[in-house]
Amino acid sequence: LRSVRIRAAALEREGLLKEVPYRIFNKLDETLFAGHLKNAVFLDVENLGSDVSGATYTHGWGPKTEGKRVSIILNNDVLGYARSREIVAILIHHMIHAYFLVACGPQKEEEVEYGRLAHGVHFGKIMMVVKKLSAAHGKELTPLSFGHDLGEFRHFDYYPRKKKPMERKDKDKWYCSHCHPDVEELSESDIDKWYGRVCKPLFDWPKIVRSAQVEIYNDRRHELEKKPRSRTTPSAKSVEFLFKDKPILVDSRKIDDLLSIGKAFLKAKSRFLEIHEKVSEKTFLRFLEFLHTGSYRPDPPALTMGMGLSTSKKGPPIIKSGGTNTLPTLLADIQFANLGTNMCFAECKTYALSRMNAYGATYEDPVALLSEIYHSGEPDPDLKAWARKFLVHAPSSSPDYLSPGLHRNTAAAEPPNLVKLESEQWPFRARFLDAVESSGALENDVRKAWVEIAGKGW
Repeated sequence: LRSVRIRAAALEREGLLKEVPYRIFNKLDETLFAGHLKNAVFLDVENLGSDVSGATYTHGWGPKTEGKRVSIILNNDVLGYARSREIVAILIHHMIHAYFLVACGPQKEEEVEYGRLAHGVHFGKIMMVVKKLSAAHGKELTPLSFGHDLGEFRHFDYYPRKKKPMERKDKDKWYCSHCHPDVEELSESDIDKWYGRVCKPLFDWPKIVRSAQVEIYNDRRHELEKKPRSRTTPSAKSVEFLFKDKPILVDSRKIDDLLSIGKAFLKAKSRFLEIHEKVSEKTFLRFLEFLHTGSYRPDPPALTMGMGLSTSKKGPPIIKSGGTNTLPTLLADIQFANLGTNMCFAECKTYALSRMNAYGATYEDPVALLSEIYHSGEPDPDLKAWARKFLVHAPSSSPDYLSPGLHRNTAAAEPPNLVKLESEQWPFRARFLDAVESSGALENDVRKAWVEIAGKGW
């Protein structure tokens, strides 16, 4: 970089100031951009007025270039008042814009927010690195900035240099940069915070997180779909969950009210968070649905009928038999609660437990439910407490717990769930005893449940 600046100064002394951009472009490209701009950028100088330092145009949208190259058009009206070091700075400024167009693809009208041609934190990071590099090999290239201080009236303080945004005539030109003198500057600390949260962690994750495409959740179809990153929420306003090495992007607003999830990202010091290996794809999709809609499928019977979740905390359901085509709703709740436990997402576990306590009765396989809770050893304390209550739970006189055709005065004759599980009159005994034998935690809770049930006369 130092040799480039020396070369530019020599050209100025020789009276060849207007040749500086053309003669140093390739060397700057090799030094700062690893040659990525070679043969990809058309460079020219035109009279553009006294405001902008120039304009960088996306592929094929420049005023002169043919084909699909990026165009950098420097402003001759501004360069006429510049010294060689300022021309070097302006050229680097526009080469940074061009680099993002080459690296990230052409700017599109619907993708302006992605920021290829903006003066955001990504632009600022490269600019700051170049300035530090220049200082390490000589005097810092101070003219390199978000805006510029050049123009016909640069030496007169009374000249109203800063125009209000509403006065900009080029604000609707989505296909080029808007490099005015008064571009809002970002602090180095803000840039470094962004880099530390968004970019630096990328080197610790699989290469796929750096791909041009990312998956997002389609809440209408309840499925994941791939989209170009340029058409999704910008990285500064989004987070990504890594599920089996696949990045799934979610708008940060979806987790604003979910404090435990936000805390997990803060703890990770990253916008990436890996989903626990024990979480299945179906459960993960339910998690994404929960983030986007506040609930997940399959809906509990009460929700299906438009009644909403019970607020009376009825407790675990009574085991019933004879149900046909029963959706595994309660099993899904237990799996979702386990996700909350494994990921320390308190809101997920709380919501799942609220559903688990709102059914009244279940026609699902009770052995499968208990196995889901105890299959990994000692379960979460809240799930363990729910399972204990489930084992000892018996019908009450509440109509919610009565089977079809069962009169209120005979409800008490129906035994607790644990008695049903071990009874030869119900189809669960053999599988339940196998589950108890394979889990010491379940065996211990069954023993305690029998003591409690015996105290009630069973």
